[in-house]
Amino acid sequence: MIHWSRTMLRGLVVLGLAASAALTILPGCSAGTPSPGSNAPGSNPGSDNGGSSGAGDQAAGTGSGATSGSSGVAAGGSSAAMIAAGSSSGGPTSGSSSGPGGAMGSASSSSGANMGGSDAGAGTGGGATSDSGASADARSNTGGGGRDAAVSVGGSSSDASVPLDPAMLASCTGTSPITCAINVPNGNYDVTVDLGSATAAATTRVQAELLRIELQPTATAAGMFLPYTFTVNVRTEKHNVYSAPGNVLNLLFDGTAPALHGLGVAAAPSSVTVFVAGDSTVCDWDPSASDAITPPTPSIERGWAQELSQYLKPGVAVANYAVSGTTAGGFYGSYFPPASAAMKAGDYLFVQFGHNDQKSAADIAAYQANLTKYITDAKAKNVTPVIFTPVARGTGTNFMGLDGQARTVAMTQNVALIDLTNLSWAYYQSLPDKTVLFVPGQETHFTESGATQVAGLVAQALKTSQLGLAAFIK
Repeated sequence: MIHWSRTMLRGLVVLGLAASAALTILPGCSAGTPSPGSNAPGSNPGSDNGGSSGAGDQAAGTGSGATSGSSGVAAGGSSAAMIAAGSSSGGPTSGSSSGPGGAMGSASSSSGANMGGSDAGAGTGGGATSDSGASADARSNTGGGGRDAAVSVGGSSSDASVPLDPAMLASCTGTSPITCAINVPNGNYDVTVDLGSATAAATTRVQAELLRIELQPTATAAGMFLPYTFTVNVRTEKHNVYSAPGNVLNLLFDGTAPALHGLGVAAAPSSVTVFVAGDSTVCDWDPSASDAITPPTPSIERGWAQELSQYLKPGVAVANYAVSGTTAGGFYGSYFPPASAAMKAGDYLFVQFGHNDQKSAADIAAYQANLTKYITDAKAKNVTPVIFTPVARGTGTNFMGLDGQARTVAMTQNVALIDLTNLSWAYYQSLPDKTVLFVPGQETHFTESGATQVAGLVAQALKTSQLGLAAFIK
């Protein structure tokens, strides 16, 4: 197990970001110009995202491909590091095949190996666990089921695995899937799950809160138990027309034959939080939400930040505040205040807008000023801001020049930039059929597989950056 010092996360971006296949440093920065397309600002806003404020995130015209010369740059002599799109070889793939950095592999062998064959146990101590002190498996030990107010939560934990508490299995119910609801105060928690069954082979996937994938389907042989530790943020989620309750840690174990042998939870108040501000391409989607864009129910939409957790090591949690249909200005006034209040020194703030801003001349004009507000607030709290250009649509990279404006803001404010517009577009072009990433019938919103693959692109860009967060990417 590797113990990562908390100070490694708190360093600012430094000059001289190493180049890689997905990373480029150039000596200058251009604000960019709008790609040619059929849309003037405010025209053809697309269908609304189910009653959310402002126009929905439907494609507003087509682009003419990746903008030339728009790779991310670092200003000469400054300490700004800007993460750019390059070739997308080795990009993430769906299912259990290997993704960026090997983070998406499935531990299909019975040896207890972690995803991608690296960092076994992800900080849990690795290897098979003893059967002593733990109940058989949750499928035969559901106890009272539902939410158990009497369940206690362990003390503060760092990056080490959390001791298993047999009593916690009483908060779990069901067989396929297995669901656990544990009453805890809002905040960050280290969670150790011990997967497997004493009597049968199993294949288990782990999700937390609103369908945040923590571990892809992982196989265990009969009698073998695989510990896996991750850090999760628990809070009340408030979106435009749906919400998720706070003060409850929700866990979901599914797969072809899920099995949960043990569970441990410990408060992790000193862990790093990645706060996310963005639109529908980024946000957590509730499968039963009434603003599902495309039938059937349950909703199949997913945002890329919703699926980012599976690429993170213990010690960092994602708090995804993004809301569908929002602009940089609208989100700042309506949804950002609780996120800003929760941020602490050493945290990160990811900001991605543009899909909705491009539909209004006023929002386009105010875009740079609005992005700067997030940066100012983050810096005031010693939080590291990271600006994202808007993730590309399957139809192109036309954002009325907003991707270029985002690059300019990052350069002038001396903060990190992930050029997700070009990074994602380059990846789409590497696929035989990019439409498989998107909800059927449109090429803006991602399916679970698409969101997972884009999250993998983000993770790889972070891993090759100079941000302290790189140490926490698998």
